[in-house]
Amino acid sequence: MRRAHWLPALLLVGLLSWACESKPSWEGRYAGQPGQGPAGPVTLVLQAGGKGQWTAEQESAPLRWEERNGSLWLHLKSGGVMVAQPVPGQQALTLELPGVGSLTLRKATQ
Repeated sequence: MRRAHWLPALLLVGLLSWACESKPSWEGRYAGQPGQGPAGPVTLVLQAGGKGQWTAEQESAPLRWEERNGSLWLHLKSGGVMVAQPVPGQQALTLELPGVGSLTLRKATQ
């Protein structure tokens, strides 16, 4: 009879641990250098609440961001959208930029 009481409790604990599985924390500062051309460093700052800032060649643009199907969608205030892919096993994002190519931004440690 006592086993019957433990089974629901174990199932509940298992369900709660699965539901509380940690998702990656996107918030933070990312930086990278384009591989081609004379472009300077690029910085991406992602803040809580889906707000952020994109800085390239000393020009900044506010943005809002959201996670969609494992990718990070960056909506620039000017109307453009960029899709960043997480780099497996690293705290980094990769973007494909027209005219520039692939850009990897690594999360800065704090």
